[in-house]
Amino acid sequence: MGNTLAKRVFTAVILTFGLAACVSPKYVVSDITRHHSLPRAPSGESFVIVSTDDEQEESLAFDAYAGLITQRLSGLGLKSFDGESATPDLVVTLKWSVEGPSPDVKSRSTGIGYGFGYGHRYGHFGYGYGDPFENRTSTKQMYVRKVDLVIYDGMTYNTENPTRVFEGSAVSTGTNGQIEPVMPYIVQAIFDQFPGASGETRTVRIEVPPDSEAVNTGQYNSRSAK
Repeated sequence: MGNTLAKRVFTAVILTFGLAACVSPKYVVSDITRHHSLPRAPSGESFVIVSTDDEQEESLAFDAYAGLITQRLSGLGLKSFDGESATPDLVVTLKWSVEGPSPDVKSRSTGIGYGFGYGHRYGHFGYGYGDPFENRTSTKQMYVRKVDLVIYDGMTYNTENPTRVFEGSAVSTGTNGQIEPVMPYIVQAIFDQFPGASGETRTVRIEVPPDSEAVNTGQYNSRSAK
């Protein structure tokens, strides 16, 4: 009787945690480092987006990612360079990479205990139950996604000493090597509170929709935003 009750309690706890994991918010987590010399967020300036990697610049992926950045910059009040003037006010460079996989080993306790006790002056009774698999080790293959975004003064970009006005880098980890599903959220994190404090590294958590490709490919983190 007691053994059956304990197993039922253990099963109920596992189901509860499983359901909670299914409905909990999902986030793409990025560590964002920014350096800049901007007195304020740019507004009204023209910009163009280029790549420092010839192969990436020729890819369809670059066009898609440049479109994401254009949306963010336009939302700040900047305008895409139309070629009417000699040079754009700002030149934005983009580069990304994926490193890995590397093993991430974690140990956790999955045990649950159940006990009952009774005692009086004439005797006592006791019972205990425990899961024999209390400690389990799991290994995940993790990938590191990196995105570098630099903004230059357009007047100096093609000179020997181009002037950087903003440097932003993002580092995000995931369980597979695809960067496409999470790139919209990494770009959003780079521009979170733009331009931000220079020299600061912040962990930015962007909540993703439950039906997004980032969730479908398992590239999210279920920690609550802070």
